[in-house]
Amino acid sequence: MASNVDRFFDSYSRYLEGVVADPYYQQTGETNLVFPWHATGILARDERLVELMRAGRFDALMKDVDEETRRWAAQVMGK
Repeated sequence: MASNVDRFFDSYSRYLEGVVADPYYQQTGETNLVFPWHATGILARDERLVELMRAGRFDALMKDVDEETRRWAAQVMGK
């Protein structure tokens, strides 16, 4: 989930930084943080992705998704 491959790797690396900084992960080696579901703030930094989402470029992919996924997308878009 990104506007291009470079932005994906940037977002994913920021997510991984968050995982290793999480005290639960440091204690157990396990994480409750799941990409992309728990990375809305990181993904929202991808301005082009947000622009594409707001323009409806992913609407065809969103037609059969559940309400939770719609709320997630709204969070990424800052709505």
